[in-house]
Amino acid sequence: MNQNSIRNILLPIILVLVFSQCTPPQGDFKIPFDAVKASRHVISMEEAESLKNGFQDAKKELYARIPGKYLDSAFNLPDAELFNRDALAALLNAKGAKNLRIYLGRDEKGQVRFVLLPVDSAGVDIQVTLIPGNRAVSVPGISSATAQGGAQAMESGQRCPPLCKTVETK
Repeated sequence: MNQNSIRNILLPIILVLVFSQCTPPQGDFKIPFDAVKASRHVISMEEAESLKNGFQDAKKELYARIPGKYLDSAFNLPDAELFNRDALAALLNAKGAKNLRIYLGRDEKGQVRFVLLPVDSAGVDIQVTLIPGNRAVSVPGISSATAQGGAQAMESGQRCPPLCKTVETK
């Protein structure tokens, strides 16, 4: 075999190996974290259920004490909102982000919504473009999803109810 034949065989193999390393891992990829810092915030599922049930009970009592449609039309409380992993990653990847802050907001329909912002190590909200250029998606009826350029936050979670599912994983 001459050198050209060896080069013609090895070059494609080397290119495939090099470029295959550029693809982000899929499937079981784990986001690195500090287990000691995270452990300060861990609670048992029993405590989580108790907190969720306590909110549900208080919400029912509030609705019973304020009759009529006011709460549904002007202050519609969700049980939760689901946020996409990529949305959270975009927040955590913001330059200087050490934490997330979740604000309660209210949309034009009176629905209480969660607004997520990256926060620096001093506890200051970071104002940054999370999705640069025209990659931000326009969602009909949700003005915050069309924000392009300038400082951005995350919203447009899936409200619970109606979209609520619980799956136990081990």
